[in-house]
Amino acid sequence: MILSFKKSLYLGLAAVAIVAAVELTTTDASAKSYARITSNQVMQTAPQNRNVTTNGTSALYTKAGTLRGARMIASKYTLQRYGSSKLSSQYFRAYRVATTNRGAVYYKVVSFNGVYRGWIYGGRVNGTFAGGLNPANTMVNANLPLQKTGYTLTNPQKYTLWVDPKWSQYKAKQFDMSSYSANDTFTITDAAVKTREQYLYYKVIDDKNSAIVGWVYSGGVAAPNSQQATKDNSVKINYVNPAGQSVGAYTWIIQKTDLKAGATMTDGDKLGDILQNSTQLSDVATKNVPTGYKISATQSPTNQPANFTVGSEDYLVYVDPIKANFLSPVAYYLTNTGQQISPSQLVGNTYPILIDAQMTIFSSQTQGIVPAKVFDNALFADPNKLASLTGVSVKNADGTMTTPIYYFNKQATIAANTTARYGDTLKLYYTLPQR
Repeated sequence: MILSFKKSLYLGLAAVAIVAAVELTTTDASAKSYARITSNQVMQTAPQNRNVTTNGTSALYTKAGTLRGARMIASKYTLQRYGSSKLSSQYFRAYRVATTNRGAVYYKVVSFNGVYRGWIYGGRVNGTFAGGLNPANTMVNANLPLQKTGYTLTNPQKYTLWVDPKWSQYKAKQFDMSSYSANDTFTITDAAVKTREQYLYYKVIDDKNSAIVGWVYSGGVAAPNSQQATKDNSVKINYVNPAGQSVGAYTWIIQKTDLKAGATMTDGDKLGDILQNSTQLSDVATKNVPTGYKISATQSPTNQPANFTVGSEDYLVYVDPIKANFLSPVAYYLTNTGQQISPSQLVGNTYPILIDAQMTIFSSQTQGIVPAKVFDNALFADPNKLASLTGVSVKNADGTMTTPIYYFNKQATIAANTTARYGDTLKLYYTLPQR
């Protein structure tokens, strides 16, 4: 009887302990806190202002990552690859914004190619892209050609007109060409380069039907009387600095309309003998001086334009760098920590090397505020210049090697230089994605 009583007592105590453990576990689970959404809205800003890139610091989820039940759609590594991609199809468009009770902002985004759609952490300010996103400029302005009128489409089926250049916007559309006629000519009104692929596009308008207007790849249009450069019809202008180093070149194709009546072009002909305007070579050379330079006031071209011959060696033009009154040096900082990146942390123990012409984007004749558009320059999209910094490889605990890549963070850079004036040191911020 005593044994039975003890056995019953032990079983009773065990049952109580199990119930207590279950209750404790249930209490802990119910006490676990998940974030909740306090605002979820469709974004109303212009679509082109909602183009973004992913930087690999946050993953993409089915809902805000801190909400109960959120599942990962794309990892940080995948989004890092999309962010550093050379393909415009791998940009993202943000279209909804949500805020949690903890003050975190999440954006719903979709990739231009439609492969990924979901929510990603975007910082703590509604309408500002931070966290796992950077604002993106899919196109940058380019110089218009000297010849702007009389262009024809070379192959409308292959190089048709677009409302926006292909992949430069989410769901970019082709223009309706049903009213186009094969003998129509076009005028170029704008030019831009795709930031990632560096393809040049022209915005054109039909001279006979102004309703036909759109963007076309530069290889899809032909200028009037256009020709391929040969030694019989062209002159290569080579621009050299005072040290004799080439800083740019331009190939001038001589058009038939430039010639005197009855004149023809042959390798060896003097320009003065065949051109209506014997100084035209000087005019062309002056108009195409590389950015950041001016024609030298002390050194003359290698030959007088009228005596220069078609098909001969390069026409050398000496240029001097334009010295700005206020040139801003640049310094490199890590967004993740706010610490300055030292050259010793980078491959080659050096920062990106920019030539004088490229440094002119940081210079001005006056000491005004540096505008944010400076950081839209193509240099910040060029991986060989300022788009990214390659770090020194480090050895992991498992013996493998990792090469860190720091990616330019435009938003952090703009925020750090809001009051900077030309002549001040500009802080360029870079993000090291976390895996």
